[in-house]
Amino acid sequence: MNKRSIGSIALLSGLVLGGLACEKKLSQEAVAAQDATKSADDRVARLEQQLADLKTGKQTPKDGDRETLDTVSKNEQKAIERQIQSAKKKAEARKREAEQLAAVPAPKSTAPESILLEVPSGTPIEVKLDQDLGTDKQQAGDSWSGTLSSDVRVSGSTVWRAGTPVHGVVSQSAALGRLANGKGGLAIRLTEIGSNDVDADTHLVVGDKRGERNAKIIGGGAALGALIGILTDKNNKNDHALGGAAIGAAAGTAAAAATADTVVRIKAATPVIFTLSAPEKVTIKR
Repeated sequence: MNKRSIGSIALLSGLVLGGLACEKKLSQEAVAAQDATKSADDRVARLEQQLADLKTGKQTPKDGDRETLDTVSKNEQKAIERQIQSAKKKAEARKREAEQLAAVPAPKSTAPESILLEVPSGTPIEVKLDQDLGTDKQQAGDSWSGTLSSDVRVSGSTVWRAGTPVHGVVSQSAALGRLANGKGGLAIRLTEIGSNDVDADTHLVVGDKRGERNAKIIGGGAALGALIGILTDKNNKNDHALGGAAIGAAAGTAAAAATADTVVRIKAATPVIFTLSAPEKVTIKR
């Protein structure tokens, strides 16, 4: 074999190996993007299943005042329908991002420009609402917005900075006297932080005709049984949770003071604290 042939083979081998290295690099980036796309698709599927279960009555407790059960269930359906719309848009955006990354040539630098961190379940998320929310203006399925009041950090790294935009959905809205037992309630759920969809608990302010207000945190995302358990409790104990959801007092929340007003409100002046009900993977720039 002459030198020219050997040189040609060497050149071809170099091109092939270089191509494989480039492909490997792109493949690694594409895998991360594909994981994000899969997570987004999985979230849509979970929400659609929740909605289907609600419509067939699988998530609705059998005991309790029927009017209240129907009202709370229908409100939850509206909230989940809103979440599905948002989740589908995010899933499409993730898919486009994955396609774009697959088409980008491998960068010359081998140093990663970003890292993937997992924000664990139970992480507190302190939110400042953009405006007051109330049962006189907001209905189930309406969106709300705000910003993070403080940084969210994981393993010494800041995942989301204070001031990051957040969004959520109103899952329950019933003025005092709207429910059969005379109670009312306003519940909101955190669904987005920055560009990330999240699963978080529900913040509920429930009141009665005497003007008493109680702020509660209901863990487990769409904890319909717990919501119904609180809103149908005629003794106003607010201490039982159907469906195994955890309930606790909402520390640092803006529960209204005793008043004869029939409107149940959540004030923007005081931060609302949510917690993640499922871990969330977030890509951050170095």
